[in-house]
Amino acid sequence: MLSRKQIHAYRENGFLVLRAFISRDEIDRLRKAVDRMVAGAPVKRGAEHDSLDRPVNHPKDFSFTIRNRGRHVLNRISAPLSHSMTMLRAYGNPKLLGAVENLYGPDFVPFAESIVIKLPENGAAFAWHQDGNFKTGVQRERGVNFGIYLYRSTEENGCLYVIPQSHKLGKVDLKTMVETHGQHLPGAIPVPAMPGDVVVHSRNLVHGSFTNPSKALRVTVYFGYHVRQTVEGAFTPEHIEKRAKVIPLSVRVRAESGLFPGETRYCYQALQTDRPFALTEQAELLRTPPLAL
Repeated sequence: MLSRKQIHAYRENGFLVLRAFISRDEIDRLRKAVDRMVAGAPVKRGAEHDSLDRPVNHPKDFSFTIRNRGRHVLNRISAPLSHSMTMLRAYGNPKLLGAVENLYGPDFVPFAESIVIKLPENGAAFAWHQDGNFKTGVQRERGVNFGIYLYRSTEENGCLYVIPQSHKLGKVDLKTMVETHGQHLPGAIPVPAMPGDVVVHSRNLVHGSFTNPSKALRVTVYFGYHVRQTVEGAFTPEHIEKRAKVIPLSVRVRAESGLFPGETRYCYQALQTDRPFALTEQAELLRTPPLAL
């Protein structure tokens, strides 16, 4: 449950840090899941096999930065819920979903999920940006991202930087800002984090990060959400419904895992169902495109 003070801070600044929000046991499971996904990633952009010559499911979900001398360095994994049951169970975390409800009310829907990876000594920078492209015409409330930190994130290993309150400005001319000020934009501050912390930020917030030249790994699991009303004019009801079903699916999978004894399930009021999902339907839901604004 978020406090009124926390909700006010998010509304005012466009971001919020929830310290030690995810248990260490769950962080350890997520680390192992990411390790498996990294080990099974394509060897480079456009490849369809991993380093052991095994075929990769949905190889286009793996994004790379081309570094010096043409080396392809993994930087992001999209649609992680379809690649890992551990990720799917984490998505059903009642504390996490409860915090989303505190910000958006009970009628929220998923936006998208991804994992940002900054490998030691080769972690790619993410240029200053606002999430999405504003093409739908929606300017103000365009969603929120919850970033679960699996490892310590510092200025040395490329932590997140934000410009507080920039989420109130609508679409920002970042090209001109960078041309005027360089990469160190005025008002930008670092947001260091520890394992288990969750950094919540508006998708409108101006944010970015620098390279990771250190020997420390940095990994963030991102789960994003929308107010349903925001996306109703931009996507079909069928598309929105498929994305919404991921929440009761993840809640059920988490409960049935037996890994969280005594935990109270999250009740998703916007779509109350406790029926099991057939494997074919589950696969379809987890590959439904994001509600991108």
